[in-house]
Amino acid sequence: MNSGGLVIESISKSFGTYTALQHINVTIPKGKFTCLLGPSGCGKTTLLRIVAGLEQSDQGRIIHEGQDITGLRPAKRNFGIVFQSYALFPNLTVKDNIAYGLKGKMPRKQIQERVREMLELVGLAGTEARYPAQLSGGQQQRVALARAIALSPDVLLLDEPLSALDAKVRDKLRHQLRELQQKLGITMIMVTHDQEEALTMADQIVVMDHGRIMQCGTPQNVYDQPSSPFVADFIGAINFIPAEVIKQNKDNKQLAIRPEHISLDTTAAVPEEGLISGYVQHVEFRGTSYRIDLQLADVQGRPTDYRIAIDIASEAARRKDWTSPSLMSFRLNPEHILEFEAEGAR
Repeated sequence: MNSGGLVIESISKSFGTYTALQHINVTIPKGKFTCLLGPSGCGKTTLLRIVAGLEQSDQGRIIHEGQDITGLRPAKRNFGIVFQSYALFPNLTVKDNIAYGLKGKMPRKQIQERVREMLELVGLAGTEARYPAQLSGGQQQRVALARAIALSPDVLLLDEPLSALDAKVRDKLRHQLRELQQKLGITMIMVTHDQEEALTMADQIVVMDHGRIMQCGTPQNVYDQPSSPFVADFIGAINFIPAEVIKQNKDNKQLAIRPEHISLDTTAAVPEEGLISGYVQHVEFRGTSYRIDLQLADVQGRPTDYRIAIDIASEAARRKDWTSPSLMSFRLNPEHILEFEAEGAR
């Protein structure tokens, strides 16, 4: 057993007839950033609440630093938690919000110094006397982070902390939160349904669905080597293509490839393995790239029922005529073709 991290062992939880979690087993490495990622209702927030001690599991154990903490009250776990709603006291100033949990645990002068340190850490020095209503959403969230970190928790738990913010603020705070985690070397577990957040922030991603762990690994591993069609589809864009469409003899296989792993081909004079043709249906500009939506064609050039999305760098795309429904040929990168069994296991 890894005594240096947090071990979630065989955790299950039901609410009446609804099963929220089914035999969850995962290790959260010490000092790393882990994201619990999945759609709404997959059980990720329930799991976070069980780790925090705010919810009791029906079975299983939570082991931290080699100690079984399953039965410990939240206050005894030394875990900080930051909610989506910030949960700041509206009648208290920024300074008093951060100091709230420190009272009775250290001298007043030391509390003042700790508050000052936390405000500098989250980039809010000078806001001590303001009230939450006088702050932006991003500033309120940083106050909530400062309040949680002020207690020097062993683990910081984050329940979709960025989802209530607008896109630009969310992107900025995402980088600040990651830098903060790395600077402090604190173990962080964040619940999110946003795959971009997970890919850009996490050391480890735990993908969940219907109360189960579908895959656990580094962002690159989960993105490049998804364990199932669900994971492939949930993280990033993916094309699922029957084997016969791309002229590969793969019985009972579901083939898939990401849009960026398909390239425009202008050299092949005759159809060959890895080459596909399709009719342009829609072109979407995405800044650094264009997303091209194609209706695939058979070997005789007749439209089929299959669609595929392709990402082309903007510079290359601008040199082409994407008039719909012109016929285009593309090449699949064989190294990036994913294979799944018919029942979904890779």
